[in-house]
Amino acid sequence: MNVSLAKAESQSLITTLFQYYVYDMSEYTGWNPNKYGSYAIDAEEIGLNDYWTKPDHHPFLIFFESELAGFVLIRKYPNDESRYDIGQFFVLRRFKRQGIGAATFNAILDRFPGKWLTRVLTNNAAAQQFWQAVIAKRTEHQFTVTTEYYFDKPMQFIRYQTV
Repeated sequence: MNVSLAKAESQSLITTLFQYYVYDMSEYTGWNPNKYGSYAIDAEEIGLNDYWTKPDHHPFLIFFESELAGFVLIRKYPNDESRYDIGQFFVLRRFKRQGIGAATFNAILDRFPGKWLTRVLTNNAAAQQFWQAVIAKRTEHQFTVTTEYYFDKPMQFIRYQTV
């Protein structure tokens, strides 16, 4: 599988892709398009700008065989800076269910070994299944799952460690 990560130098590309991410997530969050029918976001309001201004924030573009396939945003988790956090993870629909997400996850863990946290909405069963499967495989089933609130949404918090 030819999946690669590229440090996202251009914030505008991820900001544009983020609309598709928000649209996909609206199935679970109930978010509606704005009055123009768009899922445009305020990058400052949602903390997206932090990925280009804070040292422990890392924006990456995902490529599959040289085609743009999505993005992943990595940071130190604000409430526990000893852990890395997958801030956002998005694979474009056309690339889903091809192993690209799993390959990307492993590439990120290879770059950032250590303690990790992955958050998943409790009503997103497909994402829960994906994350628990790839984390179990990578950690030999050494992870914990708790339900906690992140802002106003109940989420599964999956904690694990890699070397």
